[in-house]
Amino acid sequence: MEHTEVKSENARNVILSYNEKIYFVNGVNVKIHEGDEKLQAVFHAKRASDNASQDLDIEINKATYDVLIEYAKLDTLDLIMVIKIDGAESKWCMLSEDWLKNQLSTTSSSAYIV
Repeated sequence: MEHTEVKSENARNVILSYNEKIYFVNGVNVKIHEGDEKLQAVFHAKRASDNASQDLDIEINKATYDVLIEYAKLDTLDLIMVIKIDGAESKWCMLSEDWLKNQLSTTSSSAYIV
């Protein structure tokens, strides 16, 4: 059995680090084959450096897919999800957009996100 999952409208703030570049993700399509641990995902994104649209065809593991699905189910537009995919390994975190804006406005030195 094969089908495609498409991200929820609630998952609007996804930032992807891939191949040493940063992307703002508009949507993710994942091809699912029952029993597979590796899934083929297409991240529809814009490069942060020049805002150019790009579709990134990336193999992700089931755990990364599960995190994307749970993020899409959340009923808040305040959360930013940051995913770093490096080969077969991926890391992710979530943070509040309001919290981040408050931190950036209260810092006196240069602020950045890693």
